[in-house]
Amino acid sequence: MTGDEYGLADVGDRVLLGRLEEPRSERATTLAVVGDPHIATRSQGTYRVFHRTEQRLRAVIDDVNERAVDLVLFPGDLTKDGEPWNYDRVDALLEELERPFIATPGNHDLQKCDDDHRCPSATAFGKRYGATSFPFHREVGGIDLLVLNSAAGPDGPYAETHRGRLSSAQLEWLDDRLADASVPIVTCHHNPLPVVTDPLCHADPWRAFTMRDRGRVRSLLERHGVSLVVTGHHHLPSLVRRNGLCQLIAPAIASFPQAYCLLEIDETGTNVWLVSHATETGRAEAYDLAADGPPFWRAVLGITENTLASLPLLYEPTQLDDAALAG
Repeated sequence: MTGDEYGLADVGDRVLLGRLEEPRSERATTLAVVGDPHIATRSQGTYRVFHRTEQRLRAVIDDVNERAVDLVLFPGDLTKDGEPWNYDRVDALLEELERPFIATPGNHDLQKCDDDHRCPSATAFGKRYGATSFPFHREVGGIDLLVLNSAAGPDGPYAETHRGRLSSAQLEWLDDRLADASVPIVTCHHNPLPVVTDPLCHADPWRAFTMRDRGRVRSLLERHGVSLVVTGHHHLPSLVRRNGLCQLIAPAIASFPQAYCLLEIDETGTNVWLVSHATETGRAEAYDLAADGPPFWRAVLGITENTLASLPLLYEPTQLDDAALAG
């Protein structure tokens, strides 16, 4: 299976990942969410399809430039491992993007203890891709976008695991800003809602995708009635709602199914689309590389296949549905 059975036959094709009652905005707003580009100019192969990363990001940029998009959001892992030459290539590609964009760093973007090169600091990353330091608030159309940096170990650079965390200072800032936000969407790289549940989420390698102190994060988001958190990191498309909080994971653009997410938000609710940026041949290559990869990534491929077979993952009644029923 290549995903083409579900409407992703060519570049620009899209399928509905989910329809949400919230968030809603009186001002129609469209966000493109481009997950985990992992630009790798000196690498080949693997389940991440490193040799296609530049091609895939360029295809996304070309497609987004043809759409009425208010903002492009990159929820982390712009580079393979924070290498200066890969950052330079990201910057060159982003010069072709004709829409406003911001990015939050992923675990592969900032310094790790075993890196043999210097990565930018979180502050430098924020100024480079958000024009400010983390955390920050950006008004986009009718949306309050609250951008956090979850790419940190408990004591600084990553050492034994790439699990993310949100510092107490960021959570205090978020608590304060959410009190005044009218239509909030929160974004960071790591996932406060794990894809797999207890006890598997505590076992390696799934543990690397489980945010530290996620209970505290979820409690804060639920207390403020946040309807959507946007993340990356897990290299698969996911849209789940638990206890009122909905989490979107944007798939990695080079990995199967080679799609980015498009959020169309208006007064009736939110449509979340998967938009193809690959041909059938390109998607088949990504599928085959994942199928021949390590056991964990074959499991991720299986989850992705089940996801595509179950679309839309969520279909909640919106104001438009309610009006139709009333009429």
